[in-house]
Amino acid sequence: MVRISSAVLAAATAATSFSVAAEAKELKFASFVSSKYVLHKPVFEQLGKDMAKATGGAVTIRVYPSGELGRGAAEQYKRAATGIADLAMGVPGYTSSLMPRTLIIELPGVTTDNNDATKKLWKVMGKHLRSEYKRTVVLGSYTTAPAVLMMRTKPIRSPEDLKGMKIRVPSRVAGDVIKAYGGTPVQMSATKVYTSLATGVIDGILMGPSGLLLFKLNEPAKYVTYGLPAMVTAIYIVMNQKSFDGLTPSQQKALLNASGRGMSLRSAKLLDQLGTVALNKFAVAEGKQLIKVDAANFAKFDGLAKKVVASEVARLKGRGIAADSVLADMK
Repeated sequence: MVRISSAVLAAATAATSFSVAAEAKELKFASFVSSKYVLHKPVFEQLGKDMAKATGGAVTIRVYPSGELGRGAAEQYKRAATGIADLAMGVPGYTSSLMPRTLIIELPGVTTDNNDATKKLWKVMGKHLRSEYKRTVVLGSYTTAPAVLMMRTKPIRSPEDLKGMKIRVPSRVAGDVIKAYGGTPVQMSATKVYTSLATGVIDGILMGPSGLLLFKLNEPAKYVTYGLPAMVTAIYIVMNQKSFDGLTPSQQKALLNASGRGMSLRSAKLLDQLGTVALNKFAVAEGKQLIKVDAANFAKFDGLAKKVVASEVARLKGRGIAADSVLADMK
C-alpha cells in the first residue's frame, strides 16, 4: 500500500482549490433600477443562483442595481456591448434607432397583453430581431403590461382630452402615437418621471401600470386611464458577446437554459401581476380616479392608432426594413 503523507495531501487539496478559484467567473450584471424592483430578486438574482448551481459555482452573477456601473438608462446597451458590464437590462425604446424591428411590438394593436407580446418577440427573434443586438447575446426579451395614461390634473376619456397635454413616452414610436392622439410627447426614462409629473414639467405619463408602484407614480397621479389600444414597452437582457464566448460550452448551455423565452415569460407575468395590483390599489385610493375608455372613444383612439401603424411600417420600409414581414410574422 502506498501511503500519502498529510502534508502532500494538504498541498494537493490546496492546489485543486486554487485551480477551481482561478477558473471561477463572476459576471457583472448592470441594472438601472433599484434592488426593490419587482424583477430584481426573482429574475436577475435568480439567474445568478441558477448559474452557480448549474456550474458548481464556477460561474456566478453579481447584479449592480441603481446604475452602480454607470448612470443613465439609455446607456445600458452600450455598457453590455463594450464590456463595461457582462450583462445589462435595458429598454430598446431608449435607443430606438438601434432596434427598430423590436419596437414594432410596441405599436398599438400588435398585441393584446404582455404575455402575448413576449411570445411574439421570441417567435420572430431568430428570423428578424437577433441581428439588431450587435456584439451581444440576447438572454431576455419581454414587455410591460399594456400602457395606461397617468395624469396629474386632467382625466382622459377621449383623444380630444389630450390636446396640448405634455405626455411622457418611452420611445419615439410611442411618441408618434401620443402626437396622433393630440398630445405633445416628451421622451424620458422611467427613473425621471416622478419628479417631472409632481412638479408639472409633464402633464401625464404613458407607462405600464406596474409603474404606479415601482416608481411611486400613484402619488403625483390623480387620474389613470386604461383600456387604450394595447401598447407595451419592450425590455431586454443582453450579454456581451466576448463574455459569452469566454464561457465553456457547458456553461453557455447552462446560461441559455436558465434564461431565454422561459425567463422572459416569467418576467412578463410578474410585471402583469404587479400591474393588476397597482390598478386595484389606485382604484380604491382616496382622491384618485380610475377611468376605463368606453367603446365609442376606443374606436376614436384605435382609428388614430392604425394610421400611426401604417405610417411607421411605411417609414421603416423606406429604410429598407421589411416591417410588414416582421409584423405579419409576429401575428
